[in-house]
Amino acid sequence: MFTPKKIILSLSFAFILLWTASAFALVIGGPVLNMPEGGWDDFGLLIRAESDVTLVSVRFPNQGLADVIELRSYPDSALLDSIPVPAGDTNATVNINYPLKSQELYSLVATTPDNRYYGDAQDTYAFPAGNADITVLSSFCESPYPYAYWFSFNDIVTQPYTPELGAVIDIKPGSDVNRINLKSRGVVPVAVLTTDDFNATDIDPQSVIFAGAYAVRWQIEDVDGDGDDDILFHFRTQDLNIDDFTTAGLTVSVPGSAAAVLTGGTFEGIPFSGSDSVDIVPKR
Repeated sequence: MFTPKKIILSLSFAFILLWTASAFALVIGGPVLNMPEGGWDDFGLLIRAESDVTLVSVRFPNQGLADVIELRSYPDSALLDSIPVPAGDTNATVNINYPLKSQELYSLVATTPDNRYYGDAQDTYAFPAGNADITVLSSFCESPYPYAYWFSFNDIVTQPYTPELGAVIDIKPGSDVNRINLKSRGVVPVAVLTTDDFNATDIDPQSVIFAGAYAVRWQIEDVDGDGDDDILFHFRTQDLNIDDFTTAGLTVSVPGSAAAVLTGGTFEGIPFSGSDSVDIVPKR
C-alpha cells in the first residue's frame, strides 16, 4: 500500500532520473512521417550545432533502399562520416557518435529512391526545431536546397562533447627498448603516469585496453619515482591482437618497430589514450 511518504519518495526518485537523463542526452523528436514515398535521390536535414556536442544517434524509419547515412559539412558537402544502416528496417536507430563544433553547419543525408517524409495540409513544418545542443534549420532533397518538409530522420539524440584526454604511458618501465616477443607466455607491463594534466588514479582499470587486450592485473604505485601515484597494468602477451602489426593499436613505422596505443576511460566516463614505441619480435 502506498503511503503519502512513499508517493513523495517515488515522485522524487522519478524526477531525479529525468533530470539526470536530460543532463546527459537531449532528443529532438520529429513529426510522424505520413506522406507518400517521394522518390528523391538525396534528402536530409540541415542542422547547426549550438555548442561543442556529440551527435549520438538518429532514428531512421521507412528507409526504403537506403544502406548508409552520411554526415556532411555544409555548404561544401565534404563527407565526414558514413554509417551503414540495416536495409529494410523501418525503425532503425543509427549510431553516429560524431563530435560537432559549435555554430558550424552540417547535413544528415540519405541516398535512396524510396522514403517517406512529413508535411501538413500546406506541406510545411515549422523550422527551426531544436534543443540546447542542436537546431534543425531546414530539410532538403537532391541538393542542399531548403524545403519545408521533415525527411525521414527522427529522434536526433545529442549529448555534451567530452574531449579525449592525453595520457603518458610507459611500456616496460625501466627498459630502454620496449621489446615485445610475441612467442612469450608472460605479461607486458604498461604504466600510465600521473602528470599535471592527468591523474592516473582516476582511471577505471576495467576500461583499459592495450593492443586489443584487457589487463589481467594492475596496481597503484609510484612508477617513475616522482612522488605521485601512477597505475601499472599487466597484459598477457598471448592476448595481444597484433595481426601484421597494423590492428588493435599497433602501427608499423619501420620493420620490427611500432607504436602501441593504450586506451580507456576514467571513473567519470572521460576517454583517454596514450602511446609508446615498441620493438616487435614476431612469431616464427
